[in-house]
Amino acid sequence: MLRNSVSRRNLILISLGLLVLAAMAVVLVPKGAQADAGVPFKGTFTAAASANLNTGNVTYCGGAPLGLAVEAHGAGHSSLGALSLSLQKTIDVPGPMHGCLILTAPNGDTLNATYDGTEGGPNNNNFNAGSGTLTFTGGTGRFRDARGSAQFAAVFSSTYPASSFIGGTDAPLQVMAFYSVEGAVSLQNGDQ
Repeated sequence: MLRNSVSRRNLILISLGLLVLAAMAVVLVPKGAQADAGVPFKGTFTAAASANLNTGNVTYCGGAPLGLAVEAHGAGHSSLGALSLSLQKTIDVPGPMHGCLILTAPNGDTLNATYDGTEGGPNNNNFNAGSGTLTFTGGTGRFRDARGSAQFAAVFSSTYPASSFIGGTDAPLQVMAFYSVEGAVSLQNGDQ
């Protein structure tokens, strides 16, 4: 009887010790080795863009040489702080759009993404709606090795189309763009 209670007590103590060791192992694992589901990424951005006929069949980030080549620059605010944006894409209107996006923090750290989406045709007031996905592919500084994705919704408005290539001149089409972005991004060391 005494021998049985000692064995039972030893078994309980050994089990508790193993549980404590397992808990310590989880807590002490370096953050980089733990699975990172990412931090929420939400933001709104405005941009000005210039679109030209893609006569040179340029492509960006492995995309197709679509009908228009677009360069856009802008800024906004996100859950990761203030970010400026630089976008190069090709697009068919209406239709697919594909390109490379760089978001830059005020300190110079960059977050890179591949930009894929679809844009509809203009409504009666010359606004086009678009939507798509940003796939984060890395960056610099705190965004180095960033991964994840975000969905975007956009509204585009062409300004002075009659004075652009659409109106028969060789000037680029000027566009205003408004983006809303939501997703998640995994950052090194879980930095935000």
